[in-house]
This record gives sequence, C-alpha cells and structure tokens, in this order.
Amino acid sequence: MIANFLKSIYKTGKKAKQSVEDSMDFLDDLIEKEYITGSILKVKDGTGKIVEKAGTLYQKTVDSIDENLKPEKFRENVDQMIEKGKEMTSDFSERMLEDSDTIKSVIQEGKDFVGKLFNSEEE
Repeated sequence: MIANFLKSIYKTGKKAKQSVEDSMDFLDDLIEKEYITGSILKVKDGTGKIVEKAGTLYQKTVDSIDENLKPEKFRENVDQMIEKGKEMTSDFSERMLEDSDTIKSVIQEGKDFVGKLFNSEEE
C-alpha cells in the first residue's frame, strides 16, 4: 500500500513536472516567436502615428488661425466687407430712388386722372 502510494506520488510528480516543462516550452515558444513583443511594437507604432497625425493637424490649425488673424489680413477682410456694404447701400439707394420715382409717377397719373374726371364733370 505504501508502495502504491509512493508510486502514485511519483506519477503525480512526474505529470506535474511534465506540465511545467510544457508550459515553459509554450512560454519560450511565445517569446521566441515574439508574438507579444511584436504586438506591443505594432501598438506602439500605431499610437505614434496617431499622435503624429494629431500633432500635424494641430499645427495646421494653429498656422491657419495665425494666418487669418494677422492684422493686415484682418484689415483686408474688413475692407472687403466695408466695400461690399457700400455697394449694397448704393444699390439699395438706387432702387429706392427708382421705386420712389415710380410711386411719384403713379401718384401723378392718379392726380391727373382724378383731375380730368372733375374737369369733365364741370364742363
């Protein structure tokens, strides 16, 4: 019975040793094939590219804002807006004068028509 017990412990120890060796072989294989290292390097590379793109986008945005906020560029844009405003005001004024002349002529024609009616009734 003790012999069977020792035999059983021996077999269990042998199986445990074999399991540990298999696990170590598996880990060695993983390290050797660099699955983990390769994955980490790919993640690092991808992250670096994302950060680089974000930096480039940030710099382009800053450059664009700086370009548009330069005093001479800003002044040029304001001058263009003022010029457009003057053109619109001038066009509006001309239209008002034209409409005003049209209204005046309609009123004059109405007066003439009413005047003719009253003159013809007096005759």
